[in-house]
Amino acid sequence: MRLWDKLGLDMDRHRVVALVGGGGKTTTMYALAREAREAGKTVIVTTTTHILPHPGLFMTDESDPAALKELLSRHGILTVGRLDRRDKMTGGDVAACAAAADIVLAEADGARVRPLKAPADHEPVIPPQAAAVLALAGMDCLGRTVGDICHRPEQVCALLGCDMDHVITPADVDAILSSPAGSRKGVGEAMAFRCVLNKADSEERLRGAEEIAALLAKRGIPAVITAYSREEQGGMSWFK
Repeated sequence: MRLWDKLGLDMDRHRVVALVGGGGKTTTMYALAREAREAGKTVIVTTTTHILPHPGLFMTDESDPAALKELLSRHGILTVGRLDRRDKMTGGDVAACAAAADIVLAEADGARVRPLKAPADHEPVIPPQAAAVLALAGMDCLGRTVGDICHRPEQVCALLGCDMDHVITPADVDAILSSPAGSRKGVGEAMAFRCVLNKADSEERLRGAEEIAALLAKRGIPAVITAYSREEQGGMSWFK
């Protein structure tokens, strides 16, 4: 089954999808992009923060929808943004992208390769055009301390009411993912909200992910459990 279907998302209705949290946003974004292309959709991958550009995809900083449509007619999928001084991509015009492509996928949060985070005041940067928001967490956070494994550990401590030495449990991940001060921050009422529990690549991590998914289900939040292969991580094996 496609990841889109597992998430309960419809490509015609949820045309703009934003990804927040930590632990696999980029890989999940490209997994969704690949499935959308296989379904015959034109796709734009962009960001409201900073991401490394995909070496296998055509990149443009174009913001004119007509020009983007012409590029899509040639390439089918684009990355849209511009390179900053660190050679990271930033600043795609999501409104222009949405006017040009069938599907727009936007990484809207940063975690510095950490599997779990709580947002700072200026985070996340969810585009108003988003019809769905995916919140990610990596299951390698379980059994590790806040100070050791979390991005923005001070915010995590404030949200959970704990200290830096607190060991992360499934209940903690559920609390962070579901909280309006956590991964649900900035998610509008009209936006579909889903969670992706990634890196469930061992029996122990899978059990933890299943426990988190059950807790989220009690809150009415759908969750999908994933584990990407080493080759798939970062989406680098796709779109060569």
